[in-house]
Amino acid sequence: MKRRGFSIAEALIACTLISGIAVCLFGVWAMHAKATAHSRDMMVASAWAEQIMEGELAKGYTAEDDSLVHTFHVTHIVADVPIDREYLYRVYVTDGATPTAPGLKTVRVEVAWEEAGQWRTWHVVTQLSWQG
Repeated sequence: MKRRGFSIAEALIACTLISGIAVCLFGVWAMHAKATAHSRDMMVASAWAEQIMEGELAKGYTAEDDSLVHTFHVTHIVADVPIDREYLYRVYVTDGATPTAPGLKTVRVEVAWEEAGQWRTWHVVTQLSWQG
């Protein structure tokens, strides 16, 4: 007599393997979702820092330190759910004059946001020289 089908032991082993694979795939999916969100925040911060830096460069050597912390909000749509993210930014301008470069300023734009209970930052730095 020939036996057809699976035994209970074979079915349990198959279910265990499929469950293990599913758990691994869900873990990879969760890591991917977190990395995508982090990349999105970094892209927004980078674009905003570059835009603010362009404004500072347009001022030329007259750019000055801004002691205020400014905010802007971006709403991301994830799976049809709006997620409002607040970003903070500040402009630092320091006099970096040296004997060999007497008219040098360093301009730094820093953008920060809170992600998973930790503050993340992105900054752009450039130097301006006096052209007199």
